[in-house]
Amino acid sequence: MDKVVAIFVIVAAVAIVIQLVILIAMFLAMKQAAARMEALAGRVEEQATPILATSRAILDDAQPKIAEITANLAESSATVRDQVSHIAEATGDIVERAHGHAVRLDEFVGQTMEKIETTTELLQYKVLGPVRRVRAIIHAVNAGLGFLRANRSRKKPATGNAMQEDDEEMFI
Repeated sequence: MDKVVAIFVIVAAVAIVIQLVILIAMFLAMKQAAARMEALAGRVEEQATPILATSRAILDDAQPKIAEITANLAESSATVRDQVSHIAEATGDIVERAHGHAVRLDEFVGQTMEKIETTTELLQYKVLGPVRRVRAIIHAVNAGLGFLRANRSRKKPATGNAMQEDDEEMFI
């Protein structure tokens, strides 16, 4: 049993030594990584500091300009709104006037059509009616004259005088 305990103690001692070697290797690797990280952090800080300072200067310089741009934009918006309201009023006036003109034009066209109808009726009854009557009278007279001529030519023998009378009647 002593041998087993001695073997166990030896195995445990070897395991502890192996652990110690592994821990020392890990410590050295960590120390080396930490040194690299510090060097990297130093370089980053060294390069980032001017960039950050430049960015800060740009922001400090741009801040009043941004404020001015914002104020100008607000003023422009107010001006645009005012102009749009004026345009809306003018457009409303134009539409109202156009509507008034359209109403007047409609009334004018209606009155003109009424006058044309009245004139047409007047022509029909006052001018064309009497013209038709005169025309009917002329046709009646022509028919009567034609009848008389026909009766005369039957009564008289055909002579040179008859021809002359026919010519005279046609002249009338």
